[in-house]
Amino acid sequence: MTTEIQSMCTACKHLNRHADEPQCEAFPEGIPEEIWKNQHDHHEPYPGDQGVRFEIAPVPEKTEASETVS
Repeated sequence: MTTEIQSMCTACKHLNRHADEPQCEAFPEGIPEEIWKNQHDHHEPYPGDQGVRFEIAPVPEKTEASETVS
């Protein structure tokens, strides 16, 4: 059995969640495999990242509608 570890990028506020391939504000042409596969901690600089680093995406606040149970 293999367990796939999710990329830290999926929790980043800079990730383009609508793109077909992994891309973000730091890497609009595609996230380097080393970062996508968690082989580089993108809290630290990476060549070509334009100064954009990992930042946790905000968690949406609950609204009254989402709290209502049908």
